Amino acid sequence: MNLTISDDVIHELVTNEVQKHLMNYKLQYAAVDIKKLSEISGLSRSKLLEDITCQQEFDDVTVRIGSRVLYLYPECLDAIKKIYRRLSL
Repeated sequence: MNLTISDDVIHELVTNEVQKHLMNYKLQYAAVDIKKLSEISGLSRSKLLEDITCQQEFDDVTVRIGSRVLYLYPECLDAIKKIYRRLSL
């Protein structure tokens, strides 16, 4: 059996994969809001606000700009991991 894939299809597939990876790297140097943190962590917004972001580990990764609250990324993930470990004991 002989399978032929056009160069255009290959180019599109590779371009899509590269774009996905670039989007992941862009987050490494930014801060995220509670909505994005919920997507990244898999926790609901209310769970994050009630149980996680109020913990001491989040003090150093929380940035307030006017009324906006942002969380330094990826540092906030390290804080979440520490909280998980502490609360699971």
